Amino acid sequence: MIHVLQGDITKVTGFGAIVNPANNSLLGGGGLDGIIHRAAGPQLKTECRRLNGCETGDSKLTLGYNLPCDFIIHSVGPVWMGGTAGEEELLSSCYVSALKIALENGIRKIAFPSISTGEYGYPVDKAAKLAIATVSDFVAENPDAFDDISFVVPDDLSFNTYSEAAKEAAPKKTEPKKKAEPKKKSAKKAKEKVADIEPGSEDGANETGNTDEAAENEAVETTSMSEVPGIELPVPTVSPSLPGAPYNKYHIDWLIDEVANGNEHTYVCFFLAEKTSEYCQLSQWYKGKPIFINGRKYNTAEQYMMSEKALLFNDFDTYSKIMNEEDPAICKKLGREISNFDEAVWRSCNREIIFNGNIGKFLSDKDFADALLATDDAVLIEASPTDDIYGAGLSKEELLSENGELLIPPQNWHKEESDFQAKNELGFVLMAVRDWFKDR
Repeated sequence: MIHVLQGDITKVTGFGAIVNPANNSLLGGGGLDGIIHRAAGPQLKTECRRLNGCETGDSKLTLGYNLPCDFIIHSVGPVWMGGTAGEEELLSSCYVSALKIALENGIRKIAFPSISTGEYGYPVDKAAKLAIATVSDFVAENPDAFDDISFVVPDDLSFNTYSEAAKEAAPKKTEPKKKAEPKKKSAKKAKEKVADIEPGSEDGANETGNTDEAAENEAVETTSMSEVPGIELPVPTVSPSLPGAPYNKYHIDWLIDEVANGNEHTYVCFFLAEKTSEYCQLSQWYKGKPIFINGRKYNTAEQYMMSEKALLFNDFDTYSKIMNEEDPAICKKLGREISNFDEAVWRSCNREIIFNGNIGKFLSDKDFADALLATDDAVLIEASPTDDIYGAGLSKEELLSENGELLIPPQNWHKEESDFQAKNELGFVLMAVRDWFKDR
């Protein structure tokens, strides 16, 4: 009934539904969520927009579209916050809500991923035990509802961990109780006795010859399918629709309020990617050691950002060009040529993408991480005089005095001859990335 498979969940066949580890927006994101959306095709996002999001711990149903299954069950797992924020209850609720949807819709074969253990940072060993136990309990309460429930995981660590958890949860072999010698019965009476025994009971297992060990082997099956290369980085992300998302903690209005309330801060400006520039490692264009995120190699955080932007709008031709381009300036130029671009959709997702890319960047190179952590608690400002979205629209000389004090209050940050309020998005997201590393 419960199996553990290793492979790509978007390619497994024979299931009525697969489960997508979604974010609250249901519009696709990083990691497996984005992979499933891309494999299913653009119609999936169109249907998901009509669902108005989903609460953490809950699930919603859509069609499978280009996937080899009829349905996708989107389950929103919790971000791991150390185990003190109700993560266990929320993760268990994901599996229960998904199974209830399957039950209500007659879906007898369902494939689960390892919910919350990729980008949301839930420890695999804890998640595996909880997932197996929750599913086992639900199946026990609904013994005739399902034909196959499989956990499909991409890497050796997850496969081994889920396999072990499944074996631990399987029925254990017990010593049969000694019984008094039964009185002799007729062959007819003996046959009736065996037929009356409930399958799975201790007496039934012993008298019918089906051992508990055989039942255990039947209950748990682990199969190694084609492996997916690469690693899943533990990037904890939540939906951009949630104010409490880690990458939404800092923003221009926050800084305006901080300054207005007289709260003191130190400030660090960065801009150019040249290695002679101060804090050059913080630049999206800085090129150091290769960046590896979800098995893919990137030369710069800018390349990651633009490639994810292309995938968000299903522009696979531009995505391919970006992935084959080493120059971050050309990657940015290609990002401006993406087909089907929707400004509102991009603005709802860009912070999450920047956050993911920079987590991967700073995990890939200790020197990167050291440079970021060296900024301590300073407000980070991309001092770009030409960028008033990801930067401040001003140079370092315009922003800070020689002793590091702000010369221009943040509500007045804007490019020359422009009234647009500069956002400094990159600087603020990097502060959230820095918090993530400090917590670890």
